[in-house]
Amino acid sequence: MLASAGSPPRKDHSFTRAELPGLFEQLVVQMQELPAPPSVYRAQMNEPALLAEKPVRIIAGLSGAGKTAWVAEAAQHAPLPVTYIDVVEMPGAALASAVAREVAGRIYGRSSGKLGEILLPGASGLDMLGTLSVTLGQEGLHADVVIDNAHRIPASDIEAIVSRAPHLRLLLLCQPGPGIAALEAGFNIQAEALNGWDEDTIAAAAHDAGCLANFADCERLSRLTGGLPFYVLNAAAVAARDYGGAIRAFCEDVEAQTHIVETAQEIILKRAFEGLPADARETIALLSVADVALSKDEATQLLQETCGLDAKGAAARLRALPSTGALELFGVTGLKIHDAVRMLGKGELAARGPDLEKKVQEVLRGIIIRSIRQDWSIGKLGLLIRLFGQLGDAMILVQFATDELFHEMGVWPEIEPYLLAIAADGDGEAEIRLWALDGLVFNDLRTGQFEPGEARIDAMKALLDEHDLGEDEWLAWGMKRMLLMSMIGNAAGVQEMLGLVEGRVPAKPEHMRVFRYNRALALFKLGDNTTAVAEAGKLVEEYYEALGLTPADVIGRNPPQLRPLLPKGRDVTDQLKHLADTLDLLAQAAGRKSQRSTMARIHAMKFYELAQAFSSFVRVGMDLVDELVWVNDFVSARYTIERNIFPVIQAIGLTSDVLELRALYAVVLAYCGDHQAAANEVERLRPYEEAMDPNHRAAFQDQKQIISDVRRYGGPPQRRVDVPPPLQALFDRRSGATPSVEARKKVGRNERCPCGSGQKYKRCHGR
Repeated sequence: MLASAGSPPRKDHSFTRAELPGLFEQLVVQMQELPAPPSVYRAQMNEPALLAEKPVRIIAGLSGAGKTAWVAEAAQHAPLPVTYIDVVEMPGAALASAVAREVAGRIYGRSSGKLGEILLPGASGLDMLGTLSVTLGQEGLHADVVIDNAHRIPASDIEAIVSRAPHLRLLLLCQPGPGIAALEAGFNIQAEALNGWDEDTIAAAAHDAGCLANFADCERLSRLTGGLPFYVLNAAAVAARDYGGAIRAFCEDVEAQTHIVETAQEIILKRAFEGLPADARETIALLSVADVALSKDEATQLLQETCGLDAKGAAARLRALPSTGALELFGVTGLKIHDAVRMLGKGELAARGPDLEKKVQEVLRGIIIRSIRQDWSIGKLGLLIRLFGQLGDAMILVQFATDELFHEMGVWPEIEPYLLAIAADGDGEAEIRLWALDGLVFNDLRTGQFEPGEARIDAMKALLDEHDLGEDEWLAWGMKRMLLMSMIGNAAGVQEMLGLVEGRVPAKPEHMRVFRYNRALALFKLGDNTTAVAEAGKLVEEYYEALGLTPADVIGRNPPQLRPLLPKGRDVTDQLKHLADTLDLLAQAAGRKSQRSTMARIHAMKFYELAQAFSSFVRVGMDLVDELVWVNDFVSARYTIERNIFPVIQAIGLTSDVLELRALYAVVLAYCGDHQAAANEVERLRPYEEAMDPNHRAAFQDQKQIISDVRRYGGPPQRRVDVPPPLQALFDRRSGATPSVEARKKVGRNERCPCGSGQKYKRCHGR
């Protein structure tokens, strides 16, 4: 080292002949040092193991997926030495020699004589590999080798190495391309992938970059970047520099293709994208309109109707895409353009002109409408809403927004911008504008945004005064104003609106029940809990009767067992939702009167699930957890979150309540004595804290203090819950559980008779 640097005493850079073998050995050992891992390494979702007992494995991913960083980090914790070779500029013929040199240097570089026996002068690379493999086999060893950028090497060269050196285990890091298919076929293996960062990891990276993001923002950024680490970090850096740290604003600009600064993701992927054939770029552009997986038949239909292709031509285009890395496959039927590539695809579509863009939107709208009837999902609903908005289908959007159940689906952010535009359109139809305002007000009151809600209610009244609208429009305004008055504590305003609305409600039972519920809700908001409990109790009985059920029918039955008991031949979804709402109101009002309301909440959750009112299901579920914690039944609280609420949030994709639920879960874990799990959950939530709304942030501060206190001082003991055997038997029978039967034991003659008579067995049934 001194000679190479020209430092004393080797200022002349000279070496002696005797020093050359040691120098050669030093050079060999230093050549295969692994890249340094990032200073802060954040694991990706479900990372594969670095080492495995397979001769060849492939890790495939786009540039920016973090493959090299993953290897560098994992190698630090590997129990065996790992040799790393980057073949980015290496010809395939030189690979065998490079592998032999690097592996021998790594394993035998410090062993006297071994290196010279393997790296024989004049021997071919494959010969040296053969010698190396024999030597490893004699010592009962295997060598693990990571080959980076392996997609640049012909598959035949890798196959030759595997054939000649069975004691090597190769891990190939590849970018998507035809070479991967050849390797998979040649070795009969399936490429593995790194799955990107999850929302919590994205939040931590964004926080460290000086950005603010809630869970929904991080999910949005994940969709734009595919969660690929390099792209996420670059996006966070751009957001911090040019958007004041607002991840949401950055995402909005990128989605609208109005951002000015080109991201690293676009720069890196554009080079590969522009090198694709014109047909492939067009196919990616068309499929990029869908951000949910389409079936093979749906994708084929989209290409046929948009491009005028026949079935064979469309299928050929789809077959060509997986090797580009632009297409993700889900099982054998689903496919979708990779999230990280969709940005480029949408840009390509925009460049091809508005006519093609509109055509593909119209075709896809029809496909999704048919698809959603067969296989409903939140993702498809969100896509359909965007397509309606992009195509200007105002009336359909308004019909969505005025349906109560729509607000339960967690897709409000998709429709809100379109409703705002419809409501603000002075040239639009007054009726459509009023119903757009009604949908906006519903959400304002649901989320406690009273100022904008009041302004929109006033705008609804102005439309009623200026135009000859119908009774339904007036009632929509009247009900909303009555509820607003109750929420801001204006008792006189509530009484005024009650008088006006009651006189105009149609004299039908279903309409009167809705009015009575809203009246009870308004009185509850004003603090009249006694009246609210009484009215809600009567309504619950009426809704049960209308559905042909009794509360006893619900006990011990979950929604799948309840559904067959519902009336046949008519849609009872609204009645199920209204019954659940009324049970929820009854529980809240009873709670204010210090009355237990556990059963009302449990039944409300069942009916919300039957009505597919998922947002309310989660909200009432959290209220139930709070109540269970209050009475020290921590085990039941944990069960409710883990077995009921979390599965719904994950299956439906709700994001609005995720952080609040997880913070509550951390508290429950602490009370259950699982202190480390509670601390871990709090740590994962910290990056979101600054982006929380003030009320949620204050609650989170209190929850952190509770968790700390419980760990330090201990919590109250778990409440003992004894379910009477007959009731447990009913639960088991209705849920389909196999009853447990205790082994029959012999009764002593002087013991009490098991018949319950109170007499000794010998004087009763033992005679």
